[in-house]
Amino acid sequence: MVWFCSVMMYTYLILDDDSKSVLKIQSIMAEFSNFQLLATASSYEEGLNAVLTHQPDFVFLEINPLSTSSQLSLSLINELHRYLKKVPQIIAISHDSSKAIQAVKYDVLDFLVKPFTANDIRKLLFRFQKNHEVPVIRLNPELRKVAMVQEAEAKTAQTPVVDEIVTPQNVQSTFNHEGFKELIELLKMELSSLKEAILERQIVEMPTIDTTEITNQLISVISEKLPQTTTFSVEPIMEELKKVNNLSQSEPKEGVHRNLICIKSYGDYRFLELDEIAYLKADNNSTDITLFNGESVPAFKTLKYFEENLPNNFFRIHNSYMVNKNFVARVHTGNAVFYIKNSKTQVPFSKSYKENVELILSQLAGIDFKEI
Repeated sequence: MVWFCSVMMYTYLILDDDSKSVLKIQSIMAEFSNFQLLATASSYEEGLNAVLTHQPDFVFLEINPLSTSSQLSLSLINELHRYLKKVPQIIAISHDSSKAIQAVKYDVLDFLVKPFTANDIRKLLFRFQKNHEVPVIRLNPELRKVAMVQEAEAKTAQTPVVDEIVTPQNVQSTFNHEGFKELIELLKMELSSLKEAILERQIVEMPTIDTTEITNQLISVISEKLPQTTTFSVEPIMEELKKVNNLSQSEPKEGVHRNLICIKSYGDYRFLELDEIAYLKADNNSTDITLFNGESVPAFKTLKYFEENLPNNFFRIHNSYMVNKNFVARVHTGNAVFYIKNSKTQVPFSKSYKENVELILSQLAGIDFKEI
């Protein structure tokens, strides 16, 4: 029986009006079998249609095209946010670095200046895979022994090793070999990697990761195939599988995640207490988060993203603003502004968010509120 880590497949597009550049990217990407090119486009409209049609994992986007008629630019990212809940990651490319800072504000995965090298693309692909792959252990449907087991068995066996299919009839003898002990150790290492990956994503991004089906399948198959008597204990492996499943399903412990959000920027992780955030302001495709002490922290996410993910004490009050009601000290409806506690900061609100403004007023006032 063989276990291995699955290889994630990723898709991408190339939006560039420079045919030589397109061919170069295709040539380099051909070295990576788990990356599939879905389409290319040379103009804004063609590129937009291609992304909406194929919805790839990432896009090579020329932001300073050879021809102005191409109209390819960073504004395509804003357009994608109008239609897609999850926008592909963008690799901005250009013949100079004049728009590098602007590209960073759009939260691009990377910025490549032409002529870029094969190593430039390799490095960003490795970083992309590192950030997106979660090791998943699954059964090989052919149930063949791996080469490392055969090699280890060959060192200890008295007769030449013959390649064979592992079946319930011969599994007893296989489990008594030193080679299979090495396979067990390999499985333990893979399980450890899986646990580390789940922990990292729970702490940093906290998505829902469901490994129940995977671990239950492994436990069931191992239980059925293992002989009743072996020369070593496999119970630790069973326990490891259960721990991985429990890890992915468990609720965050008090004091571990607390009331935190993590702002990630190029390997730098900044953890902010939600109770310290006074208000948020949109800045193109990014958001400036202002804390109660006046400090501003940039985040490469849209204001809409925070509107959908922050708790209910945060309210959208303007196309460009959200406010934490707990930091509202005064509401001036005539001037259409909120005043932030312990500061002279005024945050505007608009008529289009009148219901949210009224909701903040009613919640802050409470049943004991008396208008004087």
